[in-house]
Order: sequence, then C-alpha cells, then structure tokens
Amino acid sequence: MTKAITAYTLKTQLGRILRELRDKERFVVLRRNIPVGVLLSIQDFVEQHPDQYEDVEDFLDTLLEESDPKFQRSLKQGAREIKRGRFLTHGELKLALANKKLR
Repeated sequence: MTKAITAYTLKTQLGRILRELRDKERFVVLRRNIPVGVLLSIQDFVEQHPDQYEDVEDFLDTLLEESDPKFQRSLKQGAREIKRGRFLTHGELKLALANKKLR
C-alpha cells in the first residue's frame, strides 16, 4: 500500500520510514499538498525495472559505476578509441588472448 507523507514527516521520521521501506511500504512525498516524489525500496525499484537490472546487487553495481569518475573517464576513453577504429572484434580478442597464453 502507498502512503502519503509530508516532506516534514520524512525529515523528522526518517528512521521509521526507512524501516517501512524495508518492509515494502511505498510513500508519495508531498510538499504543500503537491506530490513531489516517490519513495520505494530498492527491491521494489529493481522489480519494476527487470529489463535494466537482474537483482539488487546488479542495481548497486550500476549505481556505483555511474558515480565513479574514473570509471566514467574510462568509458569516454573507450568510446574515443572506437571512433578512431582502435578496437578488436570478439574473434580477434579471443585469438590475441589465446596467443598471449601460449607465450
């Protein structure tokens, strides 16, 4: 069941609300009686997005990767290298790795 709570209630009763989230409760946050946000558990969020995340661990991994500046720089560097044509196909990579193991 979804409950409506005010932003003030969220601020003053965060601990209780987090416990209720863990128990699969959902909240609509109101500011001046206007809905401004929704709170739901990570598990509920993942279940609502099965096409994006396999499980909670996958969601957390994605969240950490998206917030890691070093990881983001490496993605941008990889995209630049692909544009320059500096990449291997899957078959080429397998062959290169196999040759490396033989050395």
